[in-house]
Amino acid sequence: MNIIALAANWVEQQQHVIAKTGRSLTDAEQAIAKQVGVEKPEAVFIAQVPAIERPAQAELAALCQQQGFLTDDTIGLTLGYGIYIKQGHLTTRLLSHELRHVYQYEQAGSAEAFLSRYIAQVMQYGYADAPLEIDARAHEIS
Repeated sequence: MNIIALAANWVEQQQHVIAKTGRSLTDAEQAIAKQVGVEKPEAVFIAQVPAIERPAQAELAALCQQQGFLTDDTIGLTLGYGIYIKQGHLTTRLLSHELRHVYQYEQAGSAEAFLSRYIAQVMQYGYADAPLEIDARAHEIS
């Protein structure tokens, strides 16, 4: 199985975990989702967690380590319609950023399609300069 397929499988698993353990968006958060382009805000769930964990799968963990992705400083992570937020860090700015990633997943059509684009960008430009990250920052609401 290639790295994109492994990552997509992990995303889909985590999306289900977030849906089970998290909460749906409030009306105000759904309005933010719509403002940043999300087509199905009612499908989004948020789980606030003490830390955002790297995947346990060795190849994915190694890729994260190599790219400096999912470090102890990570405070938000979008996985399809699921969003992990590190406890104590839920703000409109962070939520709008992560919701823009939900929009990007929707536009890509699948976790695999999104991750193909996202991982390639991070590897080519670095996390901060990846076009999908630039787009998410451009849609942050203060």
